[in-house]
Amino acid sequence: MLPTSKSCILCETEARKIYAAIFGGEIPLAVLNRFVVATQRLNANVPPAETDAYYRALLACDDLEALEVAARYTRKLPLLTRKFRLMAYLAETVPETQDFFINDRSNLLAGLWAAFTGGLRTAVKLPAGLWLLRRCAHV
Repeated sequence: MLPTSKSCILCETEARKIYAAIFGGEIPLAVLNRFVVATQRLNANVPPAETDAYYRALLACDDLEALEVAARYTRKLPLLTRKFRLMAYLAETVPETQDFFINDRSNLLAGLWAAFTGGLRTAVKLPAGLWLLRRCAHV
């Protein structure tokens, strides 16, 4: 079943914002199309109040990465966390994002550095996300 044109536009906007928050850049067309179909099915199984809160936050906030970190930490906006996971699963299936998922080199120092910087980024994003969660989501 294809989504209506209005919901399709919102799903495409949603897909572009989430992809940019995770990977940066433009979303591959195959991922965009799969996300639109999958998100329609996901939204159908979520209470309307949760969906409304999610879309309010999505459209009001610019830093979705920070918002998702805070949402995961506080267990608020679970739909945002599920959609981030969905995007990661779908992006893993296309060659354009292969470098994010496959490491060709084995280097302990590079791995430790990546883990450290990832943890530091999360520590910086969490306070910003908590502020955004309060400001944008009204949860």
